[in-house]
Amino acid sequence: MKRILFILTVSLFFASFSFAAIEIMTLITKEEGAIEEPPSGLYEIGKVLNDGPDIKVVKPETQEKYRSPIRIIILFLSKNGKKVDLSRLKVECLKLFTVDLTERVLPYTTEEGIKIENAKLPAGNHKIRITVGDAEGGVTQQVFLVNILE
Repeated sequence: MKRILFILTVSLFFASFSFAAIEIMTLITKEEGAIEEPPSGLYEIGKVLNDGPDIKVVKPETQEKYRSPIRIIILFLSKNGKKVDLSRLKVECLKLFTVDLTERVLPYTTEEGIKIENAKLPAGNHKIRITVGDAEGGVTQQVFLVNILE
């Protein structure tokens, strides 16, 4: 009986670690997701910034539809050996009023990119703009769309 109790206790102990490892990070709240969409062309106007690191969105794929939480993998690829400068990082959800997501994303960010295993987003289309720079003043921006189903 003691052995069964011991095995059960140990099993529950290790099971608690597996549940704790599944961290869900709220990237966009339901209230932020409900903010009115921007008028067409509002964020497309102006000079394209592309003289900093390349930004490659690996996940989510923009043509796919997802259920939340989603996996986010974004790579920052330095150009000509110029070091990525995370002090220039800005991540925004583009609505009628932009929602700054930078502070939420920073714990999941390195000079190699952003990796979030379980990012929670409300249902709808979310336009995300990433801005990152390099140590020599170059800046790159990229906008991508995430489509989340109910």
